[in-house]
Amino acid sequence: MQNTHLEKDVAGAGDDLYMIPFQLGSELVLKSILNPTLKAKTTIYGAVPDQMIIIEEPLFSLNERFAGLSEEFLCAYLHGDQLFKFKSKFIRHLFNNVIGIDYPDEVDRIQVRSNTRIPVDIETEVHVETQDGTISGRIAHISEGGCRLELRKLIQTQKGSKVHLRFTLPDNQSIDNLVCIVKHVKHLDGNTIGGVSFSGPAQAIIEIKKFCKLYATVLALEARGDNFF
Repeated sequence: MQNTHLEKDVAGAGDDLYMIPFQLGSELVLKSILNPTLKAKTTIYGAVPDQMIIIEEPLFSLNERFAGLSEEFLCAYLHGDQLFKFKSKFIRHLFNNVIGIDYPDEVDRIQVRSNTRIPVDIETEVHVETQDGTISGRIAHISEGGCRLELRKLIQTQKGSKVHLRFTLPDNQSIDNLVCIVKHVKHLDGNTIGGVSFSGPAQAIIEIKKFCKLYATVLALEARGDNFF
């Protein structure tokens, strides 16, 4: 992997970093310490520093909603390019399916900056503006800003031309009518190979960035011996 940079800080109650920038509706990942196979994703509803984090009651299994919450558990929260890791525990049931968990005394902050080209093998439908219809292609690498595109035939295109892609990311998110700008192109053994940058629509680019950020987060956790996902 290239261009993946990690920085680690541990924050305590006396540090500015102690105020975790929780956002309403964002996602929190929980993992049982006693049984690491018990993992859950939940939604953050609010936070009271030094007191509690308010979350949707996590579902660890179909029959045991509180499995893994009776003891201390690990939490991971991604905000922008920062991954916050901390321990917490169940405090009390608030109402309906909303609970309060302990606000941490210490926070492990990992800076994740990633322009990483992620190796993938994604089948894609390609429409080249100079051609009629669509052709089959393959995305071999992807990043937040672009990808390497391989077409199984010779296509006459040039730098600055537009292509439209339709494919499904490895996280099963569908990307439709992604507009790309050709940055460079070459022909090899009857194939057309090019690098393209993403132009729009905005929502499609957001989904690609989310996937790339998740991948970078997994790399950061694996580098430290963690396995949240």
